[in-house]
Amino acid sequence: MTRKVVSPDQTFSIILPGTWAVIPLQDEVAMTKRIVALVKKQVGGGDRAARLRRQTRDEFVKTAQQARDAGAISFALSMELLPGVPFPAAMITTVETWPISASADLDPADRLRAMVPDAVVLEQRSGLVARQAESARQRVGEETVPSLRATYWLPRPQTDDLLRITISAPMVDDADLFTELFDAIVDSITWKAETL
Repeated sequence: MTRKVVSPDQTFSIILPGTWAVIPLQDEVAMTKRIVALVKKQVGGGDRAARLRRQTRDEFVKTAQQARDAGAISFALSMELLPGVPFPAAMITTVETWPISASADLDPADRLRAMVPDAVVLEQRSGLVARQAESARQRVGEETVPSLRATYWLPRPQTDDLLRITISAPMVDDADLFTELFDAIVDSITWKAETL
């Protein structure tokens, strides 16, 4: 099961595997309503779950507001990779300008390397992509679990800026496998040339 999602600014589409909830960032009321509906669906109703619903809702709203305040154009939360296979992850996209260190005089691959020296430069369908993946351990409740954070920078066609995609996933035991999954997600990007 996959889903094609068009960016809020209509400049690209991306194919997301499994079940993802796309959270609108541009309208505070729509954002909160979407999160409330999502939490109710995931946590369930009833008095016993009220505290958990409230905490989860507040955490998601805070995260979405922070993403928006940091300049995010889209925010999506993964629910399942396959039916019945939970996969918690968050994906945030932003548009950034090239840093001064990445001179426009450089060829595209060298420009990406100058911007993020420790990144891997990949050649994908949508063009060159710089990827930086970091494994770590993070606290989830009372436990410490492995996590993965992968950040991608894609030069946007017909512009002099970048699309930055950050995917964070707690509870990832096999970082290499999930990095490949995230690479495939980013490789599914299709640019909408008429809107750039």
